[in-house]
Amino acid sequence: REELGRIVASDLFCRSERLCRFLRFSVEQALRGESDRVKEYVVAVEAYGRPASFDSRVDPVVRVEARRLRDRLKTWYEGEGRNARIRIELPRGGYAALFHDPAASAPKHEPAPAQRTMAVLPFANLNPGPENDYLCDGLTEELIHSLTKVRELRVVAWNSAARMKGREQDLGAIREQLGVETILRGSIRCLGDRLRITAQLIESASGYYLWSETWDRSASDVFAIEEEIAQAIVNTLRVQLWPESPTRLTRRATNIECYNAYLKGRFHWNKRSPEGLRLGLRCFEDAVALDPDWALGWAGLGDSFAVLAENELLPQEIAIPAANRAAERATSLDPNLAEAYATLGLLRSRYDWKWDEAAVFFRRAIDLNPGYATAHFWYGFHYLAMTGRLEEALAEAELAVSLDPLSVIAQEGRGFVL
Repeated sequence: REELGRIVASDLFCRSERLCRFLRFSVEQALRGESDRVKEYVVAVEAYGRPASFDSRVDPVVRVEARRLRDRLKTWYEGEGRNARIRIELPRGGYAALFHDPAASAPKHEPAPAQRTMAVLPFANLNPGPENDYLCDGLTEELIHSLTKVRELRVVAWNSAARMKGREQDLGAIREQLGVETILRGSIRCLGDRLRITAQLIESASGYYLWSETWDRSASDVFAIEEEIAQAIVNTLRVQLWPESPTRLTRRATNIECYNAYLKGRFHWNKRSPEGLRLGLRCFEDAVALDPDWALGWAGLGDSFAVLAENELLPQEIAIPAANRAAERATSLDPNLAEAYATLGLLRSRYDWKWDEAAVFFRRAIDLNPGYATAHFWYGFHYLAMTGRLEEALAEAELAVSLDPLSVIAQEGRGFVL
C-alpha cells in the first residue's frame, strides 16, 4: 500500500484518474487474496462504473486502459520508482496485480494474450496491366471486413495492410511492423471471364504454410470464393464467429457488374486523393444505379459524400444532405451494416452537433463490427474528444491504432486527442 501511494501521488499518475482507479482496484483485490476475481467484466463494473449489461466485445475500455497502465508502470520503474523495494506489476493477459521483488533473479513469464492476430495482404495482380488492381484490392478489403467479425481474431485494417503491397515475401518485416502471427496472401489472374485465385495462410514466425488453396472459377463466382476463403481461415485457426453474427461472412451483390463498380469505388476512395474521392463517388453512383436495393453500394456513396465534404472538395450544403440520404438508405436496406452507422455518427457529430444521436450511431457501428478501425477513430475523434471525454477518446484512439497500426490518419487522431 505504501508503494501504491507513492505511485498514485507521483506526477506521472496523479493527473490520470482512470489509471489510478484501475491500479487501486487491482492492488486492493490482490491484498485481500481475491486476485482470481479480477476479470475484465469485474474491473469494468466495479472500477469504472459500467452497467451490469457491460459487454467487452463492444466496450474495450478495460483492455485499452490495462495496456496504458502497463506502459505507465514501466515508465515509473524506469525513472522515479527505479529503487522501489517492491514492484507492482500487471502481467499481460490478465488484470490482477502481482508484487515483485526486484532482487529476484528469475523473471516471471507473462501468459500470451488469447487473441489471435493476422494480416490480409493485398492480393497480387498477375495480369500484365493494372486494369484488375481494383479487383485484387477489393477482394482483400472485403476479406478483412469479413474476418473482423470473428471472435478472438484481431485483423489489421486495410490502410495498414495496403502499405505492405509488393513486400509479401518479407515475412519478418510484416510480423514486426504489423505485430501479427499469421499472414494471408494470394494472387488473382483474369483469363477472359475466368478467374484463377490462389490464397495461402502462413505462420509469420516460421514461414510454415497453415493452409493453401487455388480456385479456377467464372468471374461471377467471386462471392462464393470470398466466402470459402474466410471460412477456411476460421476453420484453420479454430476461432468462432460472434454469436450474433450472420452465418454468411461476406456481403453479396445481386450481379457481378454492380459488385465490380463497388470494388472500383473502394479502390479509388481508399486513395483519399481529390481525384480518387471523385472517381470513387462516380463508381458508387454506378453501383446503386445497377442495383438500387444493395445496401453496401449506398454505404459507399454515403462515405464518399461525407469525406468529400470533410476535405472541402464539395460544398457542405450539397454533400452533407446527400451523405445522410445515402447512409440512411443503406441502414434501411440492411440494419446490420456497420459502415453506414459509422458515417451517420460522423455526420451527426461533426456537422449537426446532435451528440446523443451520434453516440447511438457510433455504438451501433462498433457493436456490429468491433474490428472496424474507422468507427473507433471517428467515435474518439469526432464525438468523445469534442464532448470533453478525453480519457475515453484516447482509449478509442489507441484501439484504432492497434487495429490499423500504419495508418497516418489513426496516428493523427491519437495525437489530436493527446
